[in-house]
Amino acid sequence: MNRTYFKTIVFGILILTFTNCKAQTDEKPNPKINSENYYEYYQSGGTKSTTTNWLRRHEAVPIIIDELEKLGFKTKQYILYELEDGGQIILDVYNRENDLGIVFNTGHFAFIKKEQRNTRTYKQDKFKISGSLGKRKVYEDLPKNIIVLQETWYWYQTQSSSNDKLVNKKTAEFILREDIRKKVAELEK
Repeated sequence: MNRTYFKTIVFGILILTFTNCKAQTDEKPNPKINSENYYEYYQSGGTKSTTTNWLRRHEAVPIIIDELEKLGFKTKQYILYELEDGGQIILDVYNRENDLGIVFNTGHFAFIKKEQRNTRTYKQDKFKISGSLGKRKVYEDLPKNIIVLQETWYWYQTQSSSNDKLVNKKTAEFILREDIRKKVAELEK
């Protein structure tokens, strides 16, 4: 492969990366959309190609930490927590003073439906000493001090051209923050 061709490819990748980063930093949450109504903004089909994506754990955990710190909680990440039955779970975010934990369940449904907001099951993969994947542990009923958030709740959509009627990534992040504030307020009651 000649050097000019290689330089052209690298330059093209840098331009695309900069363009994508710039587009994301210009994005703002839609003030009309919140955790109560955002499913009404889901777009399926139509004449424009619409892509749906979800906030991933590595994106959600810093947002969760930031929101809890704004609420006055000191947090730690990825804490091994012992449950009352002796089982153990890894909490994505934990506040020791209030014994408050948050887990972010990865994975999402292929089709978006409002009823999915009722899902409270948490699944955690276990690994064997050898490093191989062990049996997946399913938690149907975690203690009330552990907030379960689902990746499938934090979806957003994009189109090739700007569309202010879509739930964009910043709006999905806003909805995550809103959910954290609501769930912490419920626990404090």
